[in-house]
Amino acid sequence: MTFRDNLLKKFNSDLILLSILFLFFFQLITDLIESIYMLDLLQLEMDEKVLGLFFLCSPLALLAFKNQGIGRSVEISATIVIAARLIDPLVRTPIKIIVSGIGVASFMIFLPLYISTEKEREEEKISKFMGLGLIFATLLSITFRSLNSTLDLSMYKSFQVIGWILAILALFTLFNRVKTSNLAENNKSIKQEKNTNTPHELEHAMDTSNHIYLMILGLFGVLIFIYFALLSPTVISRWTEGNYILITISLSIILSLIGLVMTIKPRFFQSLSLKIIVTWNLLFVACVFFTIFAQIVFFPSTPTSGPVLVDHPPALYTYIPLIGMIALTPILYVDFTFVSRMLLKKKPSLSKLSKGFTLGGILFIMLSLALIFTNIWGYVEPVSPYFRNLFWLPFVLAGLFFTLPFLTIKNRVINGIKKFKSFDQKPLISAIFVILMLLTGLGVILTNPVPNTSANDKVVSLRILTYNIQQGVNITGDKNYDNQLELIKQVNPDIIGLQECDSARISGGNSDVVRYFVNRLTGMNYYSFYGPKTVTGTYGAAVLSKYPIISAKTIFTYSDEDEIGTTYVQIMIGNEIFNVFVNHPAGSKEAKLAHVEALLAQIDGKENVISMGDFNSREGSIYYEMQASVLKDVWRARWPSGIDDNGLDMRRRIDHIFVSNEFIVVEARFIMDPQSDHPALWAEIKI
Repeated sequence: MTFRDNLLKKFNSDLILLSILFLFFFQLITDLIESIYMLDLLQLEMDEKVLGLFFLCSPLALLAFKNQGIGRSVEISATIVIAARLIDPLVRTPIKIIVSGIGVASFMIFLPLYISTEKEREEEKISKFMGLGLIFATLLSITFRSLNSTLDLSMYKSFQVIGWILAILALFTLFNRVKTSNLAENNKSIKQEKNTNTPHELEHAMDTSNHIYLMILGLFGVLIFIYFALLSPTVISRWTEGNYILITISLSIILSLIGLVMTIKPRFFQSLSLKIIVTWNLLFVACVFFTIFAQIVFFPSTPTSGPVLVDHPPALYTYIPLIGMIALTPILYVDFTFVSRMLLKKKPSLSKLSKGFTLGGILFIMLSLALIFTNIWGYVEPVSPYFRNLFWLPFVLAGLFFTLPFLTIKNRVINGIKKFKSFDQKPLISAIFVILMLLTGLGVILTNPVPNTSANDKVVSLRILTYNIQQGVNITGDKNYDNQLELIKQVNPDIIGLQECDSARISGGNSDVVRYFVNRLTGMNYYSFYGPKTVTGTYGAAVLSKYPIISAKTIFTYSDEDEIGTTYVQIMIGNEIFNVFVNHPAGSKEAKLAHVEALLAQIDGKENVISMGDFNSREGSIYYEMQASVLKDVWRARWPSGIDDNGLDMRRRIDHIFVSNEFIVVEARFIMDPQSDHPALWAEIKI
């Protein structure tokens, strides 16, 4: 016990506790929103499960408390967060909504209780712990995801032991907190007798400011932005087609540097005037907006409008705001530290904290739904259509909320709170930042595949696979990356077309199924093209190839339900170029017709064509017949009756592979498997 006490005293139990609880909150809110989305995805509609978001409104329950009646509620709520985090990875999706929801609700109760109890202590120290704790939580998330190809390692299979170690450490800090608070209680009466504040000074110390709610919403603006974009850098990479390794390492370095500055050189804060902070915030929000807006596509407005073709990679100038956004990211943690200190200095009542954090929870719900609606704008009428092509809006709104507290105060307020003391444990904290940077760099580099660059091998046949993976979810709504990956390994295709693979967003847990598949298909050495960027709001159409992809573009056609982005790549096989299209049209007859007409226009005059995907059309439809008149349907070429030698009748299929007529179809098979809501179709062709 002495060793434990010395360790906690040396590093500081508050910093440990806040770092771990912030991380656990992000992990739980990620699973909560992803689980709700995955189950609603099965029905293509929102139902009562969306009410699970209202776990974020749990601080309203604190109105039943009085400041004198808090007792051990801080420790109890923190313990529930820890327990929920440990149980969460072990349960299936329907139960996960409840478990993660309880954990989120408990954190939303813990934080205002913590602020309420800690306002009696030195606000400078506690606010710095909150800022540094948030940095550690973000860096831990980035590190865990970099080590496991964008899936959080600490919540994955046997590596969950990492979460248990963190949980045990957090519980030790809670025990230490109880011990120290008991000592404080014994001295409480003495402190009260020595209190010489006048009634006027006591009144001034209470929360008389109208800015309390704005400060709390500012804190939530920071938390929301971090959750939306920073916990998994693959999210930003898929916005822009930017280099995942460079983006991840850059974010890790820039966050570690601000953490080191806060630890070693806290005088940095004294150089920040209100004007500098506001300017820094506005520049950051502007960079976020232009980073996203530079990737926005202005879609065809009518069925007769021509397709919009987007070339890969984007122009270099589009990366300028991205560089600025990453460089300016530390302002989030500076904001969080300053606003936390202002809030602690105001000494708000628990009632006001309860109302403020409930408003923060509502803001979290609204911005999360707004971001999801940009992707499913055609499915939740009458609200969602207004969010079409407004991917930037939730990010900019979050930015405005964490900027507003600084627009409503005077410079003297900042001058009164910007003195921070340095830590006594500078070497230990600095070493942890360096370790996290190194682990992150090793993670993204070692897991990144190095495809075979030879394109001149003699090739006589190709195995092609098309697979709608439903965001990596199986038919029961459980995340299913590994089982889908095993199916792909069994087929061992040369070229893969994936549909509904656009998972690098909050609805997909901010994990990247395409990157995960490419990284984990070890020995197969796939090149990849993600297809439509996430800012465009499609469901994703990606290509994986054992042969070099020499050019890539996305073809956007008219849509009235969700964006139709067809991926078109050219692959060099031997000395020949193959034209590969991955399709996923949806919506009205007009939208599907516009898609097939644009597709045939692109195919016209080209050789070595492979067009595959979930076409949402069956044999006999005009969309099918238009393609079958130009290309060869591999299933009908191999099984003219539409029924294979095992009696599998696929005459009503909607997943197809079409190839140029000069190819000979050697084999075609459907894999009827519950790993997704679609079967996988593979074919082998002679070339």
